[in-house]
Amino acid sequence: MFAGNISAAKEIFTALIGSGANPAQPDDIALDAVKNLDKLEADPAFKDRKIPKLGDYEHLRRAAIYQFNRDFADARLHYAAIISDHASSGIVPDAIFQTGRGFVQEGNFADAVRWFERAMEQFPEHPVSKDALMQAASAYARLGKHREGVRRYQDFISKYPNDERLARAYLNIIDTLRDEGEESEALKWAAKTQETFRGTLAETQAVFGVVRINLSRANWDAAIAGLDKLAATPDLGGVNVPGGTNKAEVAFLRGYTLEQKGSFTEAIDAYLAIPDGRAEYYGGRATERLRSLAVHPDASEAVGNRLHALLGAPSEINTPDANRRRVQAALRLSAEPADRERYLAMLRTIYLNLPAYKNLPSVKLLDILNPKAKASTPKSNAANIHRLLAEQLNYLGLYDEAAIELEAATNPAGTNQADLAYTLAVMNKRGDRAYRSVLFAEPIWRAVPADYQIELMPRDWVELLYPAPFVDAFIKHALPRQVDPRFLLSIVRQESRYRPDVKSYAAARGMMQFISTTSDKIAAQLGRADFDQDELFDPSTAILFGSQYTANLFRLFPNQPEAVAASYNGGEDNMQRWMKRSRSSLADLYVPEIAFSQSKDYVYKVMANYRIYRIFYDENLNPRNGS
Repeated sequence: MFAGNISAAKEIFTALIGSGANPAQPDDIALDAVKNLDKLEADPAFKDRKIPKLGDYEHLRRAAIYQFNRDFADARLHYAAIISDHASSGIVPDAIFQTGRGFVQEGNFADAVRWFERAMEQFPEHPVSKDALMQAASAYARLGKHREGVRRYQDFISKYPNDERLARAYLNIIDTLRDEGEESEALKWAAKTQETFRGTLAETQAVFGVVRINLSRANWDAAIAGLDKLAATPDLGGVNVPGGTNKAEVAFLRGYTLEQKGSFTEAIDAYLAIPDGRAEYYGGRATERLRSLAVHPDASEAVGNRLHALLGAPSEINTPDANRRRVQAALRLSAEPADRERYLAMLRTIYLNLPAYKNLPSVKLLDILNPKAKASTPKSNAANIHRLLAEQLNYLGLYDEAAIELEAATNPAGTNQADLAYTLAVMNKRGDRAYRSVLFAEPIWRAVPADYQIELMPRDWVELLYPAPFVDAFIKHALPRQVDPRFLLSIVRQESRYRPDVKSYAAARGMMQFISTTSDKIAAQLGRADFDQDELFDPSTAILFGSQYTANLFRLFPNQPEAVAASYNGGEDNMQRWMKRSRSSLADLYVPEIAFSQSKDYVYKVMANYRIYRIFYDENLNPRNGS
């Protein structure tokens, strides 16, 4: 292009548009190609027109690439060209609808409504009109025009009684009425939804909606009745449907509700029935509630009685596994450090008699990582030069480069491959290539029982599973912004598994997976006028941007890491709506309100990570004893 060979440039750019692995998910290479094609093909005689005159489907293809990559302004230019230049085309309705969708993604619901209404008015019989009606209902609700939103959902129910999204329209009415504060009316719609969709997942979702309303109103008896019904339901939707729940959440909310009623003995039993482990969000929350009950003046007697039943009274079942369960339960009920140390010591002994808990992965470091051994003097031997280089680099503290050389080395006969893989994982962790250590450790640790006591996890495995790479950058950028570096690491673990060079199908870049619209806003806040998106592949830049963005979210949700995690994934405006529905700033009440299944699952995983990081690292990322 710069050489003036326009024909060859256009041929290459056109080929790049379709070169991605999935044409439905065009990456930013396709985006750059389209931008250059638009620039090359624009008619200079029409200076007020930024894009060339093309066929309708070529405009649609380019618009879709812009829209997928969140370049909504340029997408609209191509959609507008379809509407104005190809008014009789069969894809004009799609262009109108997608224009509205772009405004929704920008958060501009007022303009979105206009385009959705236009699609319905001009093309009432076109299939896109049905989609526009659902989208218009949602947009009106987001504008605070709740009655308009409800009316559009009712229109959808009336016009499309056999549509696969019919249940979603009913459920959305419940949520819209709750956003308006009309909870009594929402309860009536929930009852109507249960009756209409009896025996289906939609009935379960409506029951869960009623439970959440009763929790927000502190109607504990009504909440218990709904939770008991959910507990007997086989399919709760989980993270597969919007507004779904799961067995652990239902069990936790039941324990929480019993606690609020003052039924402490029942609450303790409910909490103890929820399995705990390193990946269990609600198991961890149940353990925290149990420890708070241990110091609660009204509940301490019930806790003491339960502890006595677990450990103080003779048991008919006295197998090692039964003892393990009793001691692990006692640990969950104990807040005193001395008692916890005693129970942990008991559990260590019990684990020695349980093969599944005793036989942890058995690997050892190769001598190359012996800090007391000085590196060998390299010899001109092609067979071992990589090994010798690895020793030298390791001795110099250049662990990432040492790992590369060790991988390339010819390993002598008798080298234990598991030990070699473990040694490489440790070297990569020390060299800030933590994604390689996690890749090694996670499959191995899955063989360990899920409820293995977190505090007894061996320190070396914790650091492979939950490493702290780029410590200096996390301390430099997070702490001055009052952000806990351990929380940022918990997000990084979920977003990218610590890989600095990762790029998603939607062109989210770097360890913290920023999309361009968000990173451009953060760059402006940081005064980086010349910011380039590829700078996010630099770990320090990614951590700086992540610290700034997360600090912004914590200003919206002070001391609310669950809300910040949900906002990071699903948007702060959505989190504000969910929190408002709960009428609470308590995570135990607002997390169940998170309607996006992906965002709720994201909160579970980030907060489970955060729990481990807080146990094993201080806020300066110094290691500390887990117990």
